[in-house]
Amino acid sequence: MQCPYCGNDATEVIDSRPTKDGISIRRRRQCLACAGRFTTNECREENLLLFLVKKDVGQRATTANLKTVLASIVGALRALTQETEKLIKKAARLEKIEASKKKTAANKSRAGKYATLASFAMVFEIIRQHKTGIHISKLQERTGFDNGRIRSIVSRACRDGKIKRVGRGVYVSA
Repeated sequence: MQCPYCGNDATEVIDSRPTKDGISIRRRRQCLACAGRFTTNECREENLLLFLVKKDVGQRATTANLKTVLASIVGALRALTQETEKLIKKAARLEKIEASKKKTAANKSRAGKYATLASFAMVFEIIRQHKTGIHISKLQERTGFDNGRIRSIVSRACRDGKIKRVGRGVYVSA
């Protein structure tokens, strides 16, 4: 043992006796260099488990209630395991939700393309049926699309050369 006064390692034991709880040993020591006296409390390694302190009770565990302490530890570990399993299940559920959101978004983008193609085909078919041409307002009535959507479809069809403009707001098939 190292002397707390001078730091010298040379000490001798003057007195040694077990503590009241019987777990540790109280030793009175004296430094050989400075003659300073000090007390140490030592325990054996096999007694270390007996020094578990329960937080909720605040009492030292003895061999009499060691089973209770171990049962408490096992219960705490079981609860921790159950909580961990719940967290893993929640994480898996969230991953599934995210994956389904990505699939839904991909399907919506595809559906948007098909809806655009379907609306284009619908407008083009109505224009093709009218040999003399049809006005945009009539296209709106027949399709139910708003003005911006009809104009977008018609301008794209004009660019692609599918229809042509024969008058102000009047279009025919090319």
